[in-house]
Amino acid sequence: EPPGFVRRPTVIGAYAFIGPHSVVMAGSRVGRGALVKAYSYVDGEVPDFAVVAGQPAVVVGDTRDLDRAWLDAHPGQRANYDAWAGPAADASPRERR
Repeated sequence: EPPGFVRRPTVIGAYAFIGPHSVVMAGSRVGRGALVKAYSYVDGEVPDFAVVAGQPAVVVGDTRDLDRAWLDAHPGQRANYDAWAGPAADASPRERR
């Protein structure tokens, strides 16, 4: 084993998006539906549906808030979205805490 070499499993959740030039360190977990913005450095846990940015990456938003405008324009897709994202998709960020 080379010095400084880290070997740990990294988990990327379903429908998560990792922006270009981002670094996700060994042993990190990116939750489902999360969005890692470009040039971010992730070392640790990214919650489900979080939008993270920066070096180190910090939570700057929630993807369900970003999806709300699309769902308003496409109400027929609401049932499918709720089946995947769960009922918390209707709650405001303060209500989800």
